[in-house]
Amino acid sequence: MRGKTMILVAAACAAFAAGCAKPAPEAPVVDLAAEAQAVRDRSAAWMQMAQAKDGAGIVNGVYTPEAVTLYDGKILKGSAAIQADLDAGNAATPNSSITWSTNDVKVAASGDLAYELGAFTFDADGAGDGAATSGEFVTVWTKVDGTWRAVVDAGTMMKAAAAPAQ
Repeated sequence: MRGKTMILVAAACAAFAAGCAKPAPEAPVVDLAAEAQAVRDRSAAWMQMAQAKDGAGIVNGVYTPEAVTLYDGKILKGSAAIQADLDAGNAATPNSSITWSTNDVKVAASGDLAYELGAFTFDADGAGDGAATSGEFVTVWTKVDGTWRAVVDAGTMMKAAAAPAQ
């Protein structure tokens, strides 16, 4: 009898506790279209910094501290390496120009991770006689303290079509 009483008391306590427990809060609904637009806006602001050759602004305002870049076999890890490379590139090609466009942005249902696909054009001598090159990129974005920041950026130049054999 004592065993049955203990079981009944335990069941009653469990039922009481379940009735008093607050339901788990529902996860907020993420507006994926608005988040995708926010990524596009951050990318556009980044392009303005790139055109202004603001390496420090890019590293401190766009990339996460542990960001990684991968461009045609060149891999850089962390803010210091990325900024050194940006500064060296800007010094070596002071008249260069770069533009890019976003083709697609996908945001995770959680609203804190996204990727961007796009195309870019880089002209090492700007308005000079050298030919511009183009390529494609993918950038992985993460939300840090409510702001989209690039954690991985990878791109590759497109190879020119081979001239037909004569």
